[in-house]
Amino acid sequence: MPQELEHRFPGVRFYNPRLVEVQDDVQIGAGTRVGSFTLIHAGARIGAGCTLGSHCNIHRVTIGDRVSIQTACHITMGVVIEDDVFIGPGVITLNDKQMGGELSFPRICRGARVGGGSVILPGVVVGANATIGAGSIVTRDVPDGTTVLGNPARLRALAGGGDPRGRACSV
Repeated sequence: MPQELEHRFPGVRFYNPRLVEVQDDVQIGAGTRVGSFTLIHAGARIGAGCTLGSHCNIHRVTIGDRVSIQTACHITMGVVIEDDVFIGPGVITLNDKQMGGELSFPRICRGARVGGGSVILPGVVVGANATIGAGSIVTRDVPDGTTVLGNPARLRALAGGGDPRGRACSV
């Protein structure tokens, strides 16, 4: 199995190939590193230069280049993560508002940073260069360049400072 992964994904570093499962029909870009006990489901598309920590569950998703997903994250089916995103440890994304209902997929835009232990609910768009504080429950779209935190996550700051009150959402 270790040689199989190295053959299937040249240029990808698996920290312990015996402890990683990569299903069929997966693309992983060169320079990506994958930690132990990580499962990458069929249909996943992962860009170049990414880091996938240990104990991650990566479903049928699209992940851009230079994305860092830390240990113990659950990235559910249909999620799109654009380039240069950081996702802290223990982040969970959801895609099902009602069990058995229509799926609605989160999107995390370029350069966003998601603090560890956060939960991103179905259909939420995290704007470009936005920051989500650790442990936040994100129930609504996050505008570009803003910081949100809490449960539920609320707007706390704009990129470069300033008062967020009265600002129209750009998402």
